[in-house]
Amino acid sequence: MPPSNPDVATAAELWWADLGCHEQLLVAGTDAVAFIENFTTAKVSDLQPAAGCEGFFCDARGWVLDLALIRRTTEGLLLRVSAGRAAPLRRHLDRYHIREELELVDRSEGLSSLLISGRSAAGWLAEHFTEHLPVSRLQFRDGLLGVAADIEPVAARLTLIDWYGQGGFLLETTAGGRLAAAAAAAGLPQAPAEMVAARRLQHGWPLAEDIPEKTLPQELGLDDRAICFTKGCYLGQETVARLDALGHVNRRLTLLAVTGAGPVARGLAVVSGDTQVATVTSAAPAAEGDGWLALAIVPVKAAATQLTIDGRVAVPRPFLAPAESSTR
Repeated sequence: MPPSNPDVATAAELWWADLGCHEQLLVAGTDAVAFIENFTTAKVSDLQPAAGCEGFFCDARGWVLDLALIRRTTEGLLLRVSAGRAAPLRRHLDRYHIREELELVDRSEGLSSLLISGRSAAGWLAEHFTEHLPVSRLQFRDGLLGVAADIEPVAARLTLIDWYGQGGFLLETTAGGRLAAAAAAAGLPQAPAEMVAARRLQHGWPLAEDIPEKTLPQELGLDDRAICFTKGCYLGQETVARLDALGHVNRRLTLLAVTGAGPVARGLAVVSGDTQVATVTSAAPAAEGDGWLALAIVPVKAAATQLTIDGRVAVPRPFLAPAESSTR
């Protein structure tokens, strides 16, 4: 049975969660890496096989179209994006595809994503996964996960991530039902969706709904993870470089701790005084106490004032520290 409250899963040695639907786009062919290098803030030309990075895809004005997990496979580059985002990203890239030797293939059909986490996650996976575990952030391995004699082993891709905290493993498979059954058969507790969402918010990992139109890459606070400031030209680079030269942005993705036990809904106004300054993009119950957590892109100056959401006090909180990484 799933834990009855977020604290159960948080304290567990080992737990799993259903991450819902995500999509992926394969960029295959001899020119795949060079082509994508021209459209993302990440330096994908440095990626070794079975390694990954995070990167923004922007339009010519520098506004974010997508934030993707980019992994180098034997076929090319695999771009993992939020649900409903593979087709728009494919159309965007295809507009610039002229003579390059590459193919854009949607690999989303039937894809399921699970998270295996907890202090014992690595040890448990080492016993049940057929390949050596990835040891560096966003490194991945393809193998079979088998946990019960009466359940056929499941082919899965295993990636080490920190979007929900340290030591989390992303499992992707086209046999999601069997993978969930295997987790249940192994006695792993399933974390409630609210707890998983709260962990994501605490670590500042945005999904598509957290990136409204006309958002700039640096406003999402992932500079050291998803932006290379020394690589060659790419679409939107002029805006990114100008912001870097200025040394600051005027607004930033912000974690807000909201008082009160009542739910906080996506789309609610974040108010300073009598003025709306932002909109809630994601929210979840806090793991501790009666409050809620919310994400919003808040003006830097407004963050220093008293903020409210639906009449309740909303206090900016720092994100939990991510894994050490740098792409500068």
